[in-house]
Amino acid sequence: MPTTHTTSMLAFLLLQTVLLAQKPGTESRTIDVEGQKREYLLHIPRGWKKSDKTPAPLVVMLHGRTSDGKAAASSYYGWTALADKEGFVAVFPTALGKPTSWQPAVGGAATVDTRFLSELIDAVVKELALNKDRVFMTGHSSGGFMSYSFAVMHPDKVAAIAPVAGLLLGDGKPELPVSVLSFHGMADDVVAYDAEHGKAATYRGMPSAMESAAAFAKHNACADKPKRTDLHAGKVHVDTWADGKSGTRVELYSLEGWGHGWPAGNCKVAATDLIWKFFQQHARPPKATSKK
Repeated sequence: MPTTHTTSMLAFLLLQTVLLAQKPGTESRTIDVEGQKREYLLHIPRGWKKSDKTPAPLVVMLHGRTSDGKAAASSYYGWTALADKEGFVAVFPTALGKPTSWQPAVGGAATVDTRFLSELIDAVVKELALNKDRVFMTGHSSGGFMSYSFAVMHPDKVAAIAPVAGLLLGDGKPELPVSVLSFHGMADDVVAYDAEHGKAATYRGMPSAMESAAAFAKHNACADKPKRTDLHAGKVHVDTWADGKSGTRVELYSLEGWGHGWPAGNCKVAATDLIWKFFQQHARPPKATSKK
């Protein structure tokens, strides 16, 4: 039987471990979900304190197929630098499989990944005392598909999502409104933008980028038809469905001449910055709760 001294020492070591884990920077972690260790990176911004009067937001960034959380946290996407600048916490989970790929829920059936992400969000929000009404999800390619899917399955967990080069699969209907900001290259040769532009794409025959965004606009009870704005000499088309329930809206950036990469640089669109600005504007109203 442990002595009082031993118990105190164990408690002290546990406290020290927690304190170390909550230091600013990026840390590799695991979480046990259904008996399986799942990997993720946690990034805590400079200057963050759990005792802050205003709880920090959380951004979940999902990598693409064959990738991992480390790549999602890289400078290519720019999320860790932006987190330090803006003061939000970011997590970068890793999918299973060889090659890695997220398993979206289709037809309302939960998957190992919807359960993993749900438990991960709950655990990080609780540990760091984050704002549960300001939890957001974004993802690239496979991670974009998963962002759409997760919002259908768990609209109580995310206030807004931002899929990039991802589409909505299935006809699931989220119980709560969720704002959406989507980006899709019209020259994407991996995930087809639509039937007309994606004839040479690896993955085609799925709902188009416009249909995916419009489906969420309908779920949110936004305006029936989007308002279009053309930017950058008509090469970037922004379709906006406004006035949804609980202040939600849906926006789709259609990028002429852009392929499957994360929008930045030559396409004249800085997706990471635009996504964060969108997230800032779309926290969940406190009264919006799930029926579950």
